[in-house]
Amino acid sequence: MNLNERTNDYLINVSKVVDSEGKKEIISKNNPMEVRSVWMSNLEEEFYMIKHLVTNEKYYWGAFDTKFRLSLNGGNPVEIHPRFRSPNERYITIKKSIDEGNIRQLGLTLVSSIDATSVIIWEFNFPAEIGENDLINTYFFSQHLRSSGLLKNPMMTWIMFHGAYDVAYLIKLANFWDSLPDTLVEFQSHVRNYLGQNVFDVKFMTKFTNNLHGGLEEVATALHVNRVVGMAHQAGSDSLLTWQVFKKFKQVHFPHDSGISTGGNKTNRPSKGFEVGIFWYL
Repeated sequence: MNLNERTNDYLINVSKVVDSEGKKEIISKNNPMEVRSVWMSNLEEEFYMIKHLVTNEKYYWGAFDTKFRLSLNGGNPVEIHPRFRSPNERYITIKKSIDEGNIRQLGLTLVSSIDATSVIIWEFNFPAEIGENDLINTYFFSQHLRSSGLLKNPMMTWIMFHGAYDVAYLIKLANFWDSLPDTLVEFQSHVRNYLGQNVFDVKFMTKFTNNLHGGLEEVATALHVNRVVGMAHQAGSDSLLTWQVFKKFKQVHFPHDSGISTGGNKTNRPSKGFEVGIFWYL
């Protein structure tokens, strides 16, 4: 069976379905819910599937998460939310830690619409040290990412949770692992260029509620959303949970905000403050 046949066979038997309560259902009895683990050996095949889903099946919603090893040069852990720095100073902190650090995993969940129940989940595995077997070379990942249809696509909507570092790693991967831009203005330009304007950070959105606080697990618990596959701190599983939380958050707190539901439709934008780009956390 060639690559095209394997991809089509998988798409016919997609089995990953998550309802609004976060409960697992199975379409195909032969295929339990799973996170598709991606290594160097199956990178091309999985990106072929992603490109097909985006360009032919209109899977225009993407939730993502990264796991990484930060540089701690200087002796102090990097602060994710340094409260007393300017946006430019915060960006320099992010740039330094990412340019000197390593990505370990990138999780991606693709969905065709906010009301759809079928989702497909990937977990890309990168080496922390040079020479680890079958882990993904960042250069080849960048080549596939740039031709996948995910980037520079005005129809895409991107979802993250507390995603400053996630976005920065994605931009670094989009640029063949080159160093991040020197200035915040340049970085923002890269984000607009690659991800567009439809970017939501669920952590930021919780600031507009009175009862949602904490990290991804705490917000999921408050919304009665259950993790249905994998475990915490695994990028694929966390990308799915991020999607589930975003969907439930919208249903509970903003059921009539059609701008969130339409995603890439520029004629019906999300309420002011929710289409956050990357600006609030930098």
